[in-house]
Amino acid sequence: MHKRTVLGKANSTAKQLQAPRRLNGIRASSVAKAMRTMIAAQRSLNAQNPVVISQRTRRISTNRNWVNALEIERNPAWVAPQSGESYVWGRNDPNGPAAVVARRFTIRDEIERASLFLSVDNFAIVLINGRPVVIDNPQGNVSFFNPGRSFNIRRFLRRGTNDIVIAAFNFPSNANRSGDNPAGVLARIEIELGN
Repeated sequence: MHKRTVLGKANSTAKQLQAPRRLNGIRASSVAKAMRTMIAAQRSLNAQNPVVISQRTRRISTNRNWVNALEIERNPAWVAPQSGESYVWGRNDPNGPAAVVARRFTIRDEIERASLFLSVDNFAIVLINGRPVVIDNPQGNVSFFNPGRSFNIRRFLRRGTNDIVIAAFNFPSNANRSGDNPAGVLARIEIELGN
């Protein structure tokens, strides 16, 4: 009898794990898919020629050279990109509810200052060298894409090879990117090297 109860509980738990679940308004399956895509993007970085940073000041911004990045038209509500940078979304699913883009870069000297500017419609998770820099809650906060946000990322960077992976999500999280519900991400890393 005890054996039957334990098996019944195990089967019930397995069914619960298979059912779609929500985590703070995001389907667990959406998070799982984004995490798998982030891992795949991290692997794809191995095939990418990294940007080498040897000038005193260097800027790396989202554009078509990022892994899985598709340049998209800027929505008029979003902050304007600077020269040489673009809003992007996932090349693997250009109208999907989430996108993952990544970039590898190499730093040759000591880092004096480093910042990340992020404009995302609607929210994001950002990893640098596998460490979380930004983990947004699901929301439709206009300030996330205009004027955007800046983060001090010096402590996340190191001399040598560095990777940034951004998972961006539309809101609500199961909504595909469309003209009525736009989604995009713009990232700008600015690094100042020591003398």
